[in-house]
Amino acid sequence: MHRRTISHTLHLERWRKRHSDIAAAVRPPSVASAFFISDNQWAQEFIEVSGLSESSDEHEVVIFHVNPGNGVLTESLLELCDHKHIAWEPRKLYGDHLKSLKEAYQEKFACCSISFTRDNQLKILDEVSPVEGSTDDARYHAKIVGNVPEMSSFIPKLVQSLSRASNFRLCRFGVVEPILIVTGFEYRLMTEAEHFWWKLKHARTAMYELFLRTELLTTVPLSAFNHGKQFMLKPKTYDYDRDNLYVVRLSLAKDLDARCNREDISGILLLLRVISNIKARRVIPALEHLCPDVGLPLLELGVSMMDRFSDIPPNMWPDIYHAVTSGSQFSCSPLYHIFQQRQHGFVPP
Repeated sequence: MHRRTISHTLHLERWRKRHSDIAAAVRPPSVASAFFISDNQWAQEFIEVSGLSESSDEHEVVIFHVNPGNGVLTESLLELCDHKHIAWEPRKLYGDHLKSLKEAYQEKFACCSISFTRDNQLKILDEVSPVEGSTDDARYHAKIVGNVPEMSSFIPKLVQSLSRASNFRLCRFGVVEPILIVTGFEYRLMTEAEHFWWKLKHARTAMYELFLRTELLTTVPLSAFNHGKQFMLKPKTYDYDRDNLYVVRLSLAKDLDARCNREDISGILLLLRVISNIKARRVIPALEHLCPDVGLPLLELGVSMMDRFSDIPPNMWPDIYHAVTSGSQFSCSPLYHIFQQRQHGFVPP
């Protein structure tokens, strides 16, 4: 069975090597494409439209600044409100600036040199929250603000946190409110996900369509950010707004419970990531390699022998996931072992 698994998933060995390389190198990841607001006027407008300085009923607000750089948004919020703040900034260039903020605001502010998408334990929260016996994470209202270049790994984590479908510490918070700054291209992925699903390899296009709701708060011109005109908006294949960045609030889709069980969300996310790089292949033959005897259930769902992964609309994937995992041979299939590898820290490419 081990030989058969590896023969159908040759990239497992590459996962192991890459995982060991990452573990050996303790340097922070590079996020050169991150940007932050550097204009005072736009920072004030951002705070006003997003409600970042507002309090929360029955919850203690903690603001997570993702890749804040030395922008004015963090300093403005520290001056405006008494919320606790934590900054995730892996770029060494801004380390001294954040340390100076930490010295000035002490227990109100903490910073971490690890990327937000990699810090699952959120242990740094203890620096701004005095330990009182056992910490009740449900009392927190987490407001996540900033730009996340690693959207491919951030969005699955966000979906699991909002739906309470994982053991992340963030999932145990009373309220999780992501307010993100994204490019016009990413905003199109969010709002026209079904249109882009068959064109692009991004697994998150289906995640936007299936699990998330996007609310546009405002647009901010590129001139208000640190990169300005030098910031490169890619890809150039599609038409989108190249003069502004978009401030959006994400939340769970209202009809999520009608689409799938929340217990299945983590598995659906992983299945989408597994098939994202083979979307040009035909569904039934490819899944038969990963999970034998799944062809008949897929035919019963309406998937034809000629359908490719890109032809399947995103809203069908919960049913496909259920058909695959409920099969009699799933527990000894290569796909099952991929899922097991993921639980031990190996992420499919």
